[in-house]
Amino acid sequence: MSPGDQLLAHHVALLAIPAIVPAVIVVGIVLYIARKDRREEREERELLDRAFESDDLDDPDDKENP
Repeated sequence: MSPGDQLLAHHVALLAIPAIVPAVIVVGIVLYIARKDRREEREERELLDRAFESDDLDDPDDKENP
């Protein structure tokens, strides 16, 4: 390409922009929801693990803890 040439956008690219923008927004929303769901699941799992660990420590039938 010589220095005087000018690169112009093709009309097909301009027509694709209205379809790409909503697709990018939908993908962003899906990724946000998936990330939030995984974070909540991890927090719930940690809470259950802590609850079961404290139950094990408080268990009167436990032979190791007098």
